[in-house]
Amino acid sequence: MQNFINIVFATNQQYIQHLCAAIKSLLDNNKDSSFKIYIINSGISKNIYANILTVIKPYNCQLENIVISDNYFKELVLTHHYSKEIYYRLLIPELINEEKVLYLDADIIINGSIKGIYNQNIEDYYVCAVEDPFFDRYEELKIEKKFRYFNSGVMLINVMKWRNTDLHKKVINFVEKNFKILHFPDQDALNALIYGNWKRMPLKYNLTMILDNNYENKFSCFTKEELREAKNKPIIIHYTGGSKPWQLKNIHPYKNLYWKYLRMTPYRFSLPTELRPSNLFKSLIPKPVKKILKKIINL
Repeated sequence: MQNFINIVFATNQQYIQHLCAAIKSLLDNNKDSSFKIYIINSGISKNIYANILTVIKPYNCQLENIVISDNYFKELVLTHHYSKEIYYRLLIPELINEEKVLYLDADIIINGSIKGIYNQNIEDYYVCAVEDPFFDRYEELKIEKKFRYFNSGVMLINVMKWRNTDLHKKVINFVEKNFKILHFPDQDALNALIYGNWKRMPLKYNLTMILDNNYENKFSCFTKEELREAKNKPIIIHYTGGSKPWQLKNIHPYKNLYWKYLRMTPYRFSLPTELRPSNLFKSLIPKPVKKILKKIINL
């Protein structure tokens, strides 16, 4: 029987270009592994789905397209640059019949083997994840500081434990009742409800910050060795925040890796967002005209 590494992405059609880069980087850096990739989405056209199939074709990989109703989560709170797709990961226990899966956001690049994290024993935990060193809202979410707070963009999920305790349903209920205090809706809710019952993942498996000068003394929750390893050889680079590597002005130190793997996909000829013809045209329209057009569209 073939042993698959189960990977889950949750996305929409507008993010497929970035998803393809993520999948290509995953498969190209893990050629000795067999994968089953689940993509939870609310609808992908045949042509675009064919692009994903092109990416996985050279590898030992199965693809599962899980389409859900566009009505899911439409009433839940959305903040900042987040869309309803951030909640799709909560459906994993209902949609995927596996004991454990590695959930990945689509704005990531894999830069090495993920066996070290996927083979972790998480029988007693809900998830294995990386701590967020910037979090400071413990009192607001009623989490004791000793339990810490993790980033939910990369999670090794104990699917059976989620399913058996109805964690995914409890998270949705928490978001509905506490939306006024949530900055990162599902992530805040997961941390508040798991309450420390999660296993710590090394920083190199979800590098969300830029480690610049004096970085070894800036993040006390990580050992110096862990920080050095993450800086010199990150396994998963997570492009968090509003500035992304596909934007012209983005200055992420690993921006080039995104473009490296994108060039290996059907989106190899893509341009930075600002240089696309439609956006160039928009940039030429004077601001007063934009305001008038916006009012007309709203009417």
